[in-house]
Amino acid sequence: MNIVLLYYSGAGNTKYIALNILKRLNERGHHVDISRITNASLEIPNKEIDLFIVGFPVMNMEAPQLVEETIKHLNAKDKAIAYFCTKAVLSSEAIHHLSEISTQRELRTVAKLDLYMPATDALAFIAKKGSKTEKVLKFFHSRNIGKKLNHFIKKAERGKRITISKKWYTYLSFLIPQKSKESINNQFTKYIPDFYVQNESCVQCMLCVHNCPEKNITFEDKIKFGTNCDMCLKCLHHCPTDAIQIGKMTIGKARYNEVKVPIYN
Repeated sequence: MNIVLLYYSGAGNTKYIALNILKRLNERGHHVDISRITNASLEIPNKEIDLFIVGFPVMNMEAPQLVEETIKHLNAKDKAIAYFCTKAVLSSEAIHHLSEISTQRELRTVAKLDLYMPATDALAFIAKKGSKTEKVLKFFHSRNIGKKLNHFIKKAERGKRITISKKWYTYLSFLIPQKSKESINNQFTKYIPDFYVQNESCVQCMLCVHNCPEKNITFEDKIKFGTNCDMCLKCLHHCPTDAIQIGKMTIGKARYNEVKVPIYN
């Protein structure tokens, strides 16, 4: 099969899973093109493709906007598409929503998978470096990930349309007051204006500039942050000198720049 594997990744969990999927697909004899989703990669080459696989982290209970935009740009009528996501707590309706967009684009959803992985936002905002909280959060992940990936790949290979049902807790959303919902939706985006660089620590390596999926970070004598940020925290977690901070919230907190979650066959 000719497969296009697209992934959006912040700190690295989704990339880690995507590369593991790539390895398994190659071992099964498939031809796979893999690309990271950024605002510079919305257009997918029009060629003979049998299957799209799209991976993303659940952020603020949703798929990142760039992932949704990528699906809307796919010119792939009557093709198969499979989704996987990494989550800290709830995957909510992220895959269900993307599947609905897929249907509108005349794509058929053939497989889905959501996996628990370390909570990179909690590490950055809550866990002090070297604390027990850091150790617990970095250890947190789904069990039997390898088996789940194999099952996901086999379903994707079969190519049969599946129905993505809503999560059971969706039907209890009416119990949450509207103000609480708005507070949840804004809990991280409110920190976007607070990004800054400790200039005395910055070595101007440009990793943050080159790796930002939204191209929101620029360098003009010093690192500057815009407001077109989706809070993926890639810049913060992968800064080699911990120079990037978000107000006072992240000073002395844990960083997550290497995924050590074990995956067995």
